[in-house]
Amino acid sequence: MGPSPARTGPVPGPGPTGINNALSPRYYNLGAFADVPEVGPVLWVRGDADAIVSDTSLLDLGNLGAVGAIPGWPGADVYPPQPMVSQMRTVLDRFAAAGGSYEEVVLEGVGHSPHLEEPDRFSELLAGLLARDSEHVRPAS
Repeated sequence: MGPSPARTGPVPGPGPTGINNALSPRYYNLGAFADVPEVGPVLWVRGDADAIVSDTSLLDLGNLGAVGAIPGWPGADVYPPQPMVSQMRTVLDRFAAAGGSYEEVVLEGVGHSPHLEEPDRFSELLAGLLARDSEHVRPAS
């Protein structure tokens, strides 16, 4: 069972089951990742044509409500848009400020699956990350 209709209005809220619900901030918060710079360098590869991971995704009911496409949308205080690119960059910037490092690579004309749409470029980027990281491998204690 999800939240009551009075809480979210005509748009659904996260329920107790399912992968998308499991990734909801209601249940899952990756913000603490920023405080663990020991994980090594991060490579964020994304496509500039991603219709899902976007600051203005038309698949985001909060965004659709904010632009007037959802009648009865309860407002940003109850059902805010999720600017996913900005949110991810904010966490990664905090990660870098805490001593970690990251590189964001945006592939032109690529959508939600860079590893499938540009497998050679993705493999090249990943191999480069692994080669750079292997230079900094610490001996096991």
